[in-house]
Amino acid sequence: MSDTPRRLWQPTRPLAHWGRAALRFVFPPSCPLCQADVENHADDSGCPPVSPLLCGRCLIDVSKPRGNRCQRCGLPVGPYVRSDHGCPKCESHKFRFQKVIRLGLYDDALRQACIRAKATTQFPLAAALANLLWLSEQFDLQTANVDVVAPVPCHWTRRMLRPHHAAETISRVLAGRLGKPLQRRLLRKKRLTSDQSDLPAAQRRLNLKDAFAVRSHPRSLAGKTVLLVDDILTTGTTANECTRTLLHAGAKQVFVAVIAVVP
Repeated sequence: MSDTPRRLWQPTRPLAHWGRAALRFVFPPSCPLCQADVENHADDSGCPPVSPLLCGRCLIDVSKPRGNRCQRCGLPVGPYVRSDHGCPKCESHKFRFQKVIRLGLYDDALRQACIRAKATTQFPLAAALANLLWLSEQFDLQTANVDVVAPVPCHWTRRMLRPHHAAETISRVLAGRLGKPLQRRLLRKKRLTSDQSDLPAAQRRLNLKDAFAVRSHPRSLAGKTVLLVDDILTTGTTANECTRTLLHAGAKQVFVAVIAVVP
């Protein structure tokens, strides 16, 4: 009996392909940043298309040469700096996560794109930036060998005011590319805190102390590697507190993936 539905659906695949092609012809995909037409990267393999994407001009604007970066915090470092365990800028912070995997630095066009991607209607832009992160850092994302993908959560009151949560959109894209389960409610923010960007660095850690909790039973995290996803990493305090919570709940290690790191 289990084979019957599969046989019945097989002949519809060409129809579905032509339907998608016709839809792209009538409504060509557009760049979520400037609305210019974009070539869709769908293929006939049955794999999810790498879409949405930015147009060529916007891609050049937000992308910069990869350069040397710290293996721990993602900030730029000199060509001869060994940063396996941190760089001079971050080694005193005692980050609990293994590594920051990022697309670029939070400046110029990428900064503007990240700000726009937070808006309620801009989930296509957040998804496009996530796809760009995947295309740029696919090797590091795959070699992290994560078991589960989870976004940095926001407090439920802010979720009511802003239904679109950029970190969740980005994590959904990365989970799909990696073929790993997305647990968007793995972490919860149990108390409302002041905006980190409004606080001096010395107060940010205290602001987030014990602000996060794991929703699931600790056994579900035992020995697992988590990819923690956010849109922007400023000082690393939020990612570090989330990592502390995950490790305390039994996770083996945590990698952090973000669109941009604040220089």
